[in-house]
Amino acid sequence: MTHRSAHFGWLITGFFTFIVSLSGYVYYSYQHTYNEIMSAVDNKLLDAALSVQYILGDDYHDNIRDSSHISRKDYLIKSKQLSDFSKQLGLEYVYAMMLQDGKVHFTASSYTDKDIEQQKITYFYDAYPEATKTNRAAFFSTEPVFEYSSDQWGNFKTIFIPFTAKDGQVYLTGADITIADLDERLTASVSQAIITSCFFFFIAVLVAAIYIHLVKRSLGTDSATGFPNHIALENELRSNKQLHLVMAIIWVNDLEDINSFYGSPIGDRVMKRLMTRLAELSQNQYKIYRLSTNKIALIGNQLEHVDQLEALITQFNLNTPVLKDPFIYVTLCSGIAQGNKELLVENAHIAAAQAKQSRDCIVRYSDSMHKVKSQYLHNVKIAKEVREAFSNQLLVPYFQPVMCLINNKVSQYECLARIKSFNNTILEPNDFLTVVNRSRMDGQLTRLMFSQCAELFRRTQIHWSINLTAQDMLDPSLACYLEDELKRYPNPSHITFELLETEAIANFSEVKAFIDLVRAKGVKVIIDDFGTGYSNISNILKLNVDGIKLDGSLVKQIATDHDVFLFIEHIASFTKQVNLQLIAEAVENKMILDTLVKAGVRLVQGYYFAEPSAVAPKDTHVKEVETTH
Repeated sequence: MTHRSAHFGWLITGFFTFIVSLSGYVYYSYQHTYNEIMSAVDNKLLDAALSVQYILGDDYHDNIRDSSHISRKDYLIKSKQLSDFSKQLGLEYVYAMMLQDGKVHFTASSYTDKDIEQQKITYFYDAYPEATKTNRAAFFSTEPVFEYSSDQWGNFKTIFIPFTAKDGQVYLTGADITIADLDERLTASVSQAIITSCFFFFIAVLVAAIYIHLVKRSLGTDSATGFPNHIALENELRSNKQLHLVMAIIWVNDLEDINSFYGSPIGDRVMKRLMTRLAELSQNQYKIYRLSTNKIALIGNQLEHVDQLEALITQFNLNTPVLKDPFIYVTLCSGIAQGNKELLVENAHIAAAQAKQSRDCIVRYSDSMHKVKSQYLHNVKIAKEVREAFSNQLLVPYFQPVMCLINNKVSQYECLARIKSFNNTILEPNDFLTVVNRSRMDGQLTRLMFSQCAELFRRTQIHWSINLTAQDMLDPSLACYLEDELKRYPNPSHITFELLETEAIANFSEVKAFIDLVRAKGVKVIIDDFGTGYSNISNILKLNVDGIKLDGSLVKQIATDHDVFLFIEHIASFTKQVNLQLIAEAVENKMILDTLVKAGVRLVQGYYFAEPSAVAPKDTHVKEVETTH
C-alpha cells in the first residue's frame, strides 16, 4: 500500500509539474509571439502609411477645398493603386484623410473585394463621422499615432502619420490591419505551443523511463566485473545498523601498467579474477566491492575478524598468476581500519596510502596516523585559503634586493609570493607552494604575480624577477598570456624569469622552446637553485639562459666547507668566461659574503642585506655594503 501511494504521489507531482511547465511555456510562447507579431505589425503599418504619400504624390493634397479637387476617374486610378498595394501587404486598408471645418474627410482610400460587392467604396472627400478622438488628435501630433478602433468596416489596429501640404493644410496617411488576423495568429501560436509541450513532455517521460531502467540496472554494480561498486559500498555503510565495522582497501599496484600494455579489458579480467578469488578464500565472510579501477574494498561486521582479514590478504598467493592467458602476476598493498563506520573509508584509505608509500603489503590504521590525517585536513584548509586569496586579491608580492658588489647598488628585485590570510597573518611560500602545485594552480599564481608586479614597475626603471614552475612553462595558455603582456610592457629587458634547475632539465625541449619565446621578447632567464639537481653546466648552456643562481644550501656552506668553496669558485670563473650572470642567494652573514667575494661572486642576495618586504621599492640605490674586497 505504501509503495503504491509513493508511486501515486510521484504521478501527481509529475502531472502537476507538467501542467505548471506547460502553462509557463504557453504563456511565454504567447507573450513572445505577441511581441513579435505586434512589432512586425507596427513596422508594416508604418511602412504602408509612409508609402501612401509616395503613391499619391507630394502635391496631391495641395489646395484642397472641396470634392471637385480631383476627377472621379483620376481618383479611382489612385484608389486602385492603393488597393493593390494594400492587398500585397496583407493589410485591410490604406488611405489618406484631412480635417476641414471640424470634419474628417477621406482624400484617398483603398477598397476590398467585399467593399465592391456591398458598394461601400470610399470616394474623394467622403466624410468619416466615425473618426475617434485619437484620430482627430493625430492631426495635431508631430509623430505617428497608433490606436485600436471599430467602425462600419470592422475592428482594426491603425496608424496615422501627419504630413503638411504646401499650403499648410495638415493631412494624415493611415493603414489598418484587422484584429481578427492578429487573434488568429496568436491562437495558432498558443496551439502550437501546447502541441510542442505535450510532444516534448511525452518524449521526456519516455527518456526518463529508459534512463531510470538503465540506472537501476547499473547503479551499485561494476559492469566490468559484476561486483558491487563504490555506490553500493556507500549504501551499505549508510544502511548497516552496526556502528563499528572492519574494512580493508586493497590497492592493485600493477593494474595501470597492465591496462596500458594489454588494454583495459584485460585489466578488468584481472580485477574480476582477483575479486572472485578473494570471495572464495573468505568463504563469503566479507562483502567485496570494486571502488575504482585498481582498488578493492572488503568489509565485515565482526571487529574481532580483523586478524582473519589480514590473514586473508596475506595468504593470497602472489606467485600464482591471476591470469594464464596472458600470464599476469600482480602485487597488492592494503590498508585495514576498524571502528566507527563514519570514518572507516577515510581511515582505510590513509592506511592503504601508507602501505603503498612504504611498499608494505598491509598497514593497519592506528592512532599514530592521526598526523597524516591532520596533514590532509591542513592541505585542504590551505587549498581553500589559496583559492580565496586568488579570488579576493589577497596575494601580496614581497621584494628582496639582489646586490651588485661592484658598485654596491641594487641590481634587481626578486618578487616573492605571499598570501595574506583572513586573520591578517602572512603565509610563507613553504606554507602554500606545494598545495598550489598539487592543485594545478601554478598558472593562476604566476598570472596574478606577473600582473601585479608589471603594473607596479611599468613606469619605473627598476629591474625585477619572478619564479616560474615547470607547469608554467608547459602551459600554452600561460605562454600566450606572457607573450601578450610582454608586448605591452615598456621595458621587457628589465624582467627576469627564474626557473628551477631540476624542472628545466627534466622537461628540456619544452623549457628550451619557452626560453626562446620569452628571450625573443627581451626577457632575461636564469636557472634557480643551481647545484641541487642535475648540476650539469653543459645542459644549462644548451638552454641558452642569461645566468644561474646558486642554491642557498650550497651558499650557506661556502665558509665552512672548502670543497663547496672550490666548486663555487670554479662556477664563478666559468660563468665569467661565458658571460653568464652568477647570483648567490641565502647570504646570511658577513663571513659568507666575504667568502663569496673571495670566490669571485659579485651578485648576492639574502637576509644580510634585506629581508623580503611588502614595501615596494622606490629606487635602485641602497646604503653601501661593507666587504673586505
